[in-house]
Amino acid sequence: MGNEISVNPDRLEDLANDMVTRLSRIEDEYRNLHMEIADLINSAPPEYRHCFYHVGDPWGTGNQLVGQLSEMEIDLRMVANKFADADNLVGKLYKLYEKYGALTALGALMTKQLAFYGLGFTQFTKNADGVFTYKHMAALQKVTENIDETKKLGTMTRAFLSPLYLTSKYKDVPLADLVHKKIAKYLPDDVVNFTNSSKALYGALEVGAADSAKFKSFVKTGAKFAKTNVISTVALTGIMEAGGMGLKISDNYAKYGNNTDVLKRENAKAVGNAINNTVAISGGAIVGAVVGGALGSVVGPVGTVVGAAAGSFVGGLIGEQAAKLTAGIAEKGAILFKEPIHHGVELFKAGFEKAGKAIDVANKGIDFVNKQIKETIADPIEKVKDIGKGLSKAKETAGSLIEGAKGFLGKKLSFF
Repeated sequence: MGNEISVNPDRLEDLANDMVTRLSRIEDEYRNLHMEIADLINSAPPEYRHCFYHVGDPWGTGNQLVGQLSEMEIDLRMVANKFADADNLVGKLYKLYEKYGALTALGALMTKQLAFYGLGFTQFTKNADGVFTYKHMAALQKVTENIDETKKLGTMTRAFLSPLYLTSKYKDVPLADLVHKKIAKYLPDDVVNFTNSSKALYGALEVGAADSAKFKSFVKTGAKFAKTNVISTVALTGIMEAGGMGLKISDNYAKYGNNTDVLKRENAKAVGNAINNTVAISGGAIVGAVVGGALGSVVGPVGTVVGAAAGSFVGGLIGEQAAKLTAGIAEKGAILFKEPIHHGVELFKAGFEKAGKAIDVANKGIDFVNKQIKETIADPIEKVKDIGKGLSKAKETAGSLIEGAKGFLGKKLSFF
């Protein structure tokens, strides 16, 4: 006997869909039964109403049953998705690309940061007491000061760097510092302060002289260091997750558009997962940036910035794994609000349906490619023969068309 088992993910999904339909019927039944019993009690003479006091609670019992069956449906569909993912060779390659893309993004960020510091646009120096300060390249300082002096040009430049720099929070921040933040992700003051407090705490720990003041300074500057990156990190993660949520909802319309009960649950799950991932990944990235920055501060402010980038990346990956642990809770919580979520999603129904058609075509293309890959792996020699036969047939067809064209042209243009 072989060690492999064959599972059809589509059959598992059909079972999950059927379970949702039955869940909806059970919900309707226990709600109707609850209302009928309530009406019966209210219509009974007062002296006989006590006879109904020990009648079971159909709402509570039914709701408990539906909750248990709902969890079973979530688990069943999750198993179906895992089998489908395992069977999707193209999807596996894409996931490898995702990880490769993340590593590339990290490398690009660090390269940009190191190039900025390497070219001397911002320099960090240490005084006799070991405290770091910073200064910008004279040319950068002069140019940005001139731009700041021209109000209209200064506003345009700040908006070009980031619309966020037009808010009151950055009103008094020099343009040169904002250039540093645009490239290094942090304001130079925050980098210097966090580096100094980190090194002071490390030094005190080495000689056993750490006190609450140094620890409080480390926490305070670390919080400010993280705060400058919170908005951009949460916004970026939220945008990415919102995009993924939109694709998932579009896919749901393509797959379950004719089954409203399933559509409501799956769209609610998509919203719950997007929120769950945004919170977990953003939180991990923010904490990772602080930890990485603190570790990198051993080699100075540049190490703080680069360490924060690496820590943010690692923290994001950890947050991604943590999100998987809380995904089930997020889905169950979102299903409780499936009706209002459905009403909100329905406002954009036309767009989701249109996108869903495109996704459906793409999914069919992926299924075709997967089939070809598996057939090639199973019997590469026969597959090559099939390709050869296809090419020969195409060649014969093309040849017959050319010959036909020659005959047509020979007759029609015989007067030349």
